[in-house]
Amino acid sequence: MDKEKYIVVVEHYDKQLVKTVNEKMNEGYEPHGNIVIAFNEAGVIKSYVQIMILKEEK
Repeated sequence: MDKEKYIVVVEHYDKQLVKTVNEKMNEGYEPHGNIVIAFNEAGVIKSYVQIMILKEEK
């Protein structure tokens, strides 16, 4: 089974995002770009988003 080359990690808490991103890095992905923070209508943080791309094997 081939891994997706482009994934989006979405978590509700910053510490959970760090944990999930580290897990994905161990699987061969690397973060791409900045973390995006999504807010709800009241201005409260809704989620943290990180784009990740599978490293090219050389």
